[in-house]
This record gives sequence, C-alpha cells and structure tokens, in this order.
Amino acid sequence: MQNLKKLLLLTFTIIALFTSCSNDDDKVPPFVEGTNITLRNTLQDPGEAESSFPGLFGLPDDAFDESATLSYSASEFTAALAQTGTPLGDISGLYDINFTKNSIQFTLLPDGNDPFWPMQFGVFPEGKFDRYYFTFSEAHNISSFTSNDSTVSLRIDSDTVIVVELSGGYDFNPGKTFAIDLK
Repeated sequence: MQNLKKLLLLTFTIIALFTSCSNDDDKVPPFVEGTNITLRNTLQDPGEAESSFPGLFGLPDDAFDESATLSYSASEFTAALAQTGTPLGDISGLYDINFTKNSIQFTLLPDGNDPFWPMQFGVFPEGKFDRYYFTFSEAHNISSFTSNDSTVSLRIDSDTVIVVELSGGYDFNPGKTFAIDLK
C-alpha cells in the first residue's frame, strides 16, 4: 500500500510539472503570416500638428500608403517611404521594415550620399515625432512590447492598428537600427 501511494504521488507530481510548464510554441504569435499590412507615415514637428508624409507635398494623406503581406522569411517593406515623381524629385527608401513572428525590426537605409535624406539626419528635438501606422487585415495578438531604443515606442490603437513612434532624442543617422519585441 505504501508503494502504491508513492507511485501515485510520483505520477501526480510528474503530471503537475508537465501541465504547469508553458510552451511558448503553443502561444498565438503577435502576427500571423499571410496577413496584409498597410503602412502610412506621419510627421510632427515641435509645436506643430501631425501631418502625413504625402501631405508635405500637398497630396492626400493616403497617396504614399504602402502594402505588403506579412512573411516570416522576408522583409515586408524593403524601401519604406520610397516615392518617384514628387515635387522634390525621386525619394529613395528610408527604412527596411521587417516583421517576424514576435518583433518589428527597422534598418535605416540611406547613407550620407543619398540625394534626399541626409538633410534630415540628426537627433530629433523634443516634441518631434515620426510615426509609422500599420493597419492589419487580421487582428494582431500584441499584449506588450519592449524596445531596444528608449526613444522608440509602440502604441496599440485597435486590434488591427499599431503605431511605431520615434520621438525626441531619436538618433536619426546612417546605420541606425532598432527592434521592438512583442508578446
């Protein structure tokens, strides 16, 4: 009888250990592969109202909207904000934006020889914001985030809209990268 009790206690202990251990692979990821994403960029200078990137050229807010399909194996926006035929000429891409199952990674593309972006390089003053609105065709599953840059944050506007916000102190210079990890 004593051996039977020990065996049952051991069995229940093992079952409890296996059922209490969580497996991150079983969790629904923040992003689901195959979801369509629309990107819109806005800017806000200190003391000014937020305006869309195309609004700077007198164009409708959605004129430069970009679309992509979320893929775990390829960057979604390889040259975000690239535009041809603007009143200032052609504009090369600003960021490579890559969504993974659990993160968003930004890599600044232009160098000092780029014909458009170097005039923007520098550290953002307080009150300046550069916002990237991402609208998803399916609900995201983001419950929290961490950023490896204290001047970059994530705002959740709805179950289908998130905003990556670069703020005062952001070091907007060649070679800049940052990542936002999601849960």
